Amino acid sequence: MEILLAEHSGFCFGVKRAIKIAMEASDNKQPIYTLGPLIHSPQMVNELAEHGIRLAEKPEDLHNSTVIVRSHGITLSDREMLIKNGNTLIDATCPFVSKAQDFVKKLCSEDYPVIIMGDKTHPEVIAMLSYCSTETLVVNNPDELPERSWKKLGVLSQTTKNMSMLQELVGRLVPNVEEMRLFNTICTATTLRQDATIALAKKCDLMIIIGGRNSSNTKMLATLCAGITGILHVETADEIYAEQISSHHRIGLTAGASTPDYLIVDVYNKINELTGNRTSVKSVKDIPVNKEESC
Repeated sequence: MEILLAEHSGFCFGVKRAIKIAMEASDNKQPIYTLGPLIHSPQMVNELAEHGIRLAEKPEDLHNSTVIVRSHGITLSDREMLIKNGNTLIDATCPFVSKAQDFVKKLCSEDYPVIIMGDKTHPEVIAMLSYCSTETLVVNNPDELPERSWKKLGVLSQTTKNMSMLQELVGRLVPNVEEMRLFNTICTATTLRQDATIALAKKCDLMIIIGGRNSSNTKMLATLCAGITGILHVETADEIYAEQISSHHRIGLTAGASTPDYLIVDVYNKINELTGNRTSVKSVKDIPVNKEESC
């Protein structure tokens, strides 16, 4: 059995930055919280808790504390309440997410109706919506577009969506819009991971996607792979059993942008253990990587 890792897997820049900010803040002796999970990895949230970084779900529960703004951002009203309650904010919002928020503010300040391609229940989209003051519509895919026309329209995307889906959305809108302002807010790391994952999936009879089930970008990787080959989405190596992998000849590994390296290493070693291969690695750098990125 051959096991290959997609060339771009695991932590992205925004996640690394958020964790670095949180760990540096944990040196303080005052209470430290994140409003919602810092990143969408339950394992990393638990690890942060070991460093004294606690999870809070409601802004009204936090008073006179240090609060780290999660990588997905928070709503304008939550930010205002935290400040009103005497909290000190440390902003770990991903720069790509911050830029998307800025574009939403700009479009709404100029009275553009806005279409956001994204999951309306995702914290990143919820935060973006809080900056809108005009007509705004969230669609998860092009099929959810209403049958109507616009004189002018602003279009942008959740940062972890798929580029081809955004292109299809714009293509469907063009005949029905006189003036369109499009901001490509899909982050570079997302595109790199998706392209590398698709390229690897085409070579494998099973793809194992490693990452939080609450992670939008990880779920997108699973969706893309499912259209190509067999898939198994796991958060940890403990979810992998011999009967799931024994009949496969080439297994591809990919991981979401919030997935720490040690989880990838654990999965690789677990596969080898279950298949009778005594080879194990200590670093993700030691896992064979598929170098072809083109789809």
